[in-house]
Amino acid sequence: MKRFASFAVILAILILWSLSLRQTDQQTESVSADLPTLTYLGQAEGETTFTVDSGNNFIVKGAQGFWFMFVPGPVYTAENGQRVWSSPDATGAPPAVYHEQESLGFVSAGCLVEYVGIDDDIDDRINQFYIGDEVVHTIEQGLVIGGSFTVPTDGELILDAIDSIGGWVNICEQQNTPTPTDTATPPDETPTSTPTNTATPATSTATPTSTQTSTPTATGTLTSTPTGTLTPTPTGTNTATPTATSTGTITPTPSATAETGGCPTFPCVTETVTPTPTKEPRENSCLRINFDIGGDVAQRGLFVVQEVGGRELASWYAEEGWQDSGWIKDIDISYPSVYVQVLFYSGPGATPVVMKMLNPAPDSEYGWLTRGACHALEVAWP
Repeated sequence: MKRFASFAVILAILILWSLSLRQTDQQTESVSADLPTLTYLGQAEGETTFTVDSGNNFIVKGAQGFWFMFVPGPVYTAENGQRVWSSPDATGAPPAVYHEQESLGFVSAGCLVEYVGIDDDIDDRINQFYIGDEVVHTIEQGLVIGGSFTVPTDGELILDAIDSIGGWVNICEQQNTPTPTDTATPPDETPTSTPTNTATPATSTATPTSTQTSTPTATGTLTSTPTGTLTPTPTGTNTATPTATSTGTITPTPSATAETGGCPTFPCVTETVTPTPTKEPRENSCLRINFDIGGDVAQRGLFVVQEVGGRELASWYAEEGWQDSGWIKDIDISYPSVYVQVLFYSGPGATPVVMKMLNPAPDSEYGWLTRGACHALEVAWP
C-alpha cells in the first residue's frame, strides 16, 4: 500500500511538472512579419520592477478585471498580480476578449489566417476558430501563443473565445490554392440511333447524324486590373483628400471595425491592399504627446491617440507628473494625412477625457499626423 501511495505521489508530481513546462513556454516568434514578437516576463509578486533592452516595450495585464495596456520601455514597475510581457515591435495593447464569439468576416477557401496571442492559461477551456458550425482550427494554450491555418471552405470566420485571451490576427494576406476534390468525369457518349426503314430498297442505307452542342462553364478567379488614378476619401471629419496612382491588382480582404488598433474587440485584423506602386513606398508616421506648451502635467493613467473616427494609433501609460511621452515611431496611419484626438483613461472602464489640442490643424480642433514625418501633439486638460 505504501508503495502504491508513493507511486501516486511521484506520478502527480510528474504531471504537474509537465504542465509547468508547457505553461512556461514563454516566447513565440511571429508567424508573420506584420505580427508582434512577444516574451512573457512574469507575474508581479508585490511591487516588481521589470527592465528590458532599449527599443523594447511592455504589454501589461491588469491585476483586477481583464484588460491589457501598452507601456513604453525600458523600465516598468508592476503592481502585485499584474502579468508582464515584452515586445520589440508591438505598437499597442491587444484587445481583451472572454466568453465571446467574435466574427472576423467572410473568408474564401484558401485564405491564410495567422495569429499571435497572450494569456491563454492551460486548462480545459479551449479556444477555437469556426467556419459556420465547423471547427477549422484549435488554438494551442500558453501565456504566449502563435499559429496559422488555411481556411478550407468559404464562410464566416468566427473566433470562439471560451477562455480569456488577447491577441492579433492577420487574415488573407496570402491566398493558398485549396486542394481540389476529384470529380468523376463521365465518359464521352456518342448517341446511337437505329433508324427504322419502311419499304426501303435493299440498296438504300439510312445514316442518322446526331449533333451535340455544349456550353462550357469556366470556374476561376476573376482579377480586375484598375488603371488610372484612385482617389480614396477618408471618413469622419478628416478633410484631407489623399491621391495615389497605382496600376496593379487589388486583392480585397475582409473589413474590420476599428475600435482599438484598427481591430474589432478581438483579434486585431490586418487588411492588405497590394497595388503595384508607381511612386515612393508608403512611409510611417511618428508622434509624441507633450504637456510643455500648456504647462500641465499628466495624471496617472492611459493616453490613447486615435484617428477621428476611432482607429487607435498609439498609447502611452503615464505616471503622475510626467510631461512627455517621447517619440512613438512606426505608426501606420490610414491616409497620407489624418486628424487625430488624444483620449485619457484613468482606469479600466473609465469614461475617456478628450484632451485639448494646443497645436491643432488649421481651422480645426483636432491634431494631425502625416506620413513620413514626426509631429508633437501638444495637449492640455480641458
